[in-house]
Amino acid sequence: MIAALHPSALLRQPVIRLTPFRSLTTLWLAGLLSVSALSARADEIYRVLTWKMAPYAMVDEQGKLTGFEVEIARALCDTMGIRCEITALQFPEVLDLLDRNAADFAVASILKTPERTKKYLFTDRHKRSSSSYIGRAGEWTVGMAPDLAGKRISVTRGSKQYDYLTARNIGGTVVIYDDQADALRAVLDGRVDLALAPTAVTVHLLTSAEGEALEVVGDPLTESGLGGESAIALPLGREELRDRVNMALRAILADGRYDAISSRFLPFRMY
Repeated sequence: MIAALHPSALLRQPVIRLTPFRSLTTLWLAGLLSVSALSARADEIYRVLTWKMAPYAMVDEQGKLTGFEVEIARALCDTMGIRCEITALQFPEVLDLLDRNAADFAVASILKTPERTKKYLFTDRHKRSSSSYIGRAGEWTVGMAPDLAGKRISVTRGSKQYDYLTARNIGGTVVIYDDQADALRAVLDGRVDLALAPTAVTVHLLTSAEGEALEVVGDPLTESGLGGESAIALPLGREELRDRVNMALRAILADGRYDAISSRFLPFRMY
């Protein structure tokens, strides 16, 4: 049987008294998580969802699913001592499975908004987010917000970018895709003039070979739900699991694993 020491008991240990605060916090969280893991059945598999879009979730050269949010999900599951099946899906599919209580939690760039807190439980934030327009290079004034009148702009169904554009009379045409990659590819193919997408996604595309033909148009946007805090989402009623995920998130932030994963996949720290 594994027993967790009360924080005050930890502080009474001479060897712990000399440990840096960050390490002490990590040790305490690990102790709590090890005890909570005992309540999970050994054969239980948790279904975890991610958003199928680089740099968050993609397949590497060895055919392995990886990416920023995939590896964050793996680190959380390892820290909680649970077995997880991680699946990368299109964004509307992620939300649909959460709506139907068909997944345990989703690490999928889901912005925490007042509307969504009525439908899902959220953890503490796991990253910050903003949105950017991306268009073909040389067709836009550098540093100026795009004039959308008469333009075709692609977005992903169910996203906050979708909500933003469809709720406004922008003077242009909103072209809706289920797949974020298709929404971006439409710019390359000339089917649309612009795409509105999460900034990290647009920056990742710009660093690729095909992204050389594109450029970010205007400044990153955060107003009206286009940016803010993204958090891990769970179906309503899963408070115990939400609390365990929160403890695991704090642990990987404290011990450096979060930053190590971030530096592998993101061009800048987004926490």
